[in-house]
Amino acid sequence: MNSDPSLRRSIWISSLITFVAFAVFVGISALIPRPGSRFGLILLGLFLALIPALLWMAFFYRQDRAEPEPKRLVARMFGFGALAAAAIAVPFGAQVTSSTLAQFPNPIVRVVLLTLSVALVQETLKVAMVRYVVLGTDEFDRHPDGIVYGLASGLGFATILTLAYVLRAGGVLPLAGAIRAVDNVLVHGALGAVSGYYIGRVKIDGKKLSWMAMGLGLVTVINGLYQGAQNELASQFAYNPWYDLLAAVILAVIVGSVLFYVFRLALRRASGDLSTVSMQSHARAMDMPWDIAVRYDILLLAAVAIAVLVGLGAGLWARSAVVRYQGDMPVVFQYPARWAQQSGETGLFSVRDLSTLGVFKPTLTVESQKVAEGTALDLFAAQRSAVRSQTLTYYTVLEDNSDLTVSGLPAIRKDYEYSTLTASGPAVVRVTEIYVMSQRQITILRYEAEHGSYDLEIQSFERLLRSLQFTNAE
Repeated sequence: MNSDPSLRRSIWISSLITFVAFAVFVGISALIPRPGSRFGLILLGLFLALIPALLWMAFFYRQDRAEPEPKRLVARMFGFGALAAAAIAVPFGAQVTSSTLAQFPNPIVRVVLLTLSVALVQETLKVAMVRYVVLGTDEFDRHPDGIVYGLASGLGFATILTLAYVLRAGGVLPLAGAIRAVDNVLVHGALGAVSGYYIGRVKIDGKKLSWMAMGLGLVTVINGLYQGAQNELASQFAYNPWYDLLAAVILAVIVGSVLFYVFRLALRRASGDLSTVSMQSHARAMDMPWDIAVRYDILLLAAVAIAVLVGLGAGLWARSAVVRYQGDMPVVFQYPARWAQQSGETGLFSVRDLSTLGVFKPTLTVESQKVAEGTALDLFAAQRSAVRSQTLTYYTVLEDNSDLTVSGLPAIRKDYEYSTLTASGPAVVRVTEIYVMSQRQITILRYEAEHGSYDLEIQSFERLLRSLQFTNAE
């Protein structure tokens, strides 16, 4: 390997320029005002997602200037990495959200589930893109090639993850989005590059299935630990962008050093300074041998199967898990454990499903009121309806049922809809409200959701009704 001091000096200078460019990018983002429109939010997301990815790619592309990979193939890998993230990784991750994992009380269990589901899918897709897009081409003939293509695939992933974060967060601060973009680029780009190094050893040196499985397992564990730590810290502490910035700096130094070492190691193998192991007669063939293809396919299919089974299993368990309410109200009931508590004040309890789409999240509310002796349930319900008709916009009664019992007690059900304006836009909300009387106590149970998501969670409301028990007659 060429150890010319001028070469090493050039590498350090380009590294310094890259990290200064990252710092300038974050500084500029801190000055950008928060966008007020959906179009502005999309433009902000594209800016935050693409700039750090291009900076990181340019740095490592420059390190391979002795025999650089065709720009068209690098761009193709970036595009396919982004496509895989948008089509599979992001939708799958939305099913195994932090709110789903939060239903598991043990943090170690949460990290393991995250690693074997979201992280495993992400890293498998990065490997799959390299395997199916460029591995069989005649351009993939040197050890550093896998790192460059794996890096490009990981950067495509990071770009979509950042864009999804900005759009999902709605009114995200540009500074927070910029720091998240740098984090995503460093982590997912680096892990893609490490996977690419393992892929290159398989093709060039004829390494066996266990070698590639070890590489995939390594990057998956690192990914899972990183995302797990990120989720745990976010749930324990209030968000502070400057803490995130400090973490990004530390991460940049660690990731940059490790990835640079791996890249220089690959260059030494390519130049013949390091001997290769398990060299086979077909190792330098331009087309990938059929037996290596079979190894990859078996490994990737098995990894995807594990991730899907773990993710679906965690989701099903979380959806069926319930919490028992035993508060100040004279009732006991069960509600979905994955729903977030919104209010627990005296005489009122409310939870909301934050994982669903839409501007108005499905909400379950239980309210208890003492009434004068002899109060008629139907009169009470009529008075409440009259108040709602005066205070709610476009209040419309859909159904009125007075022939109902809940927990063996007389009850009245009213279905209605109204229009409301939320911070994210207008919504038409459908409501089912049930009044139950127990001597001098009236309990009001309400389920409300947008028309599009009303049917999705009505079963949660029905389960709450079936679990309702009165603990005090007064």
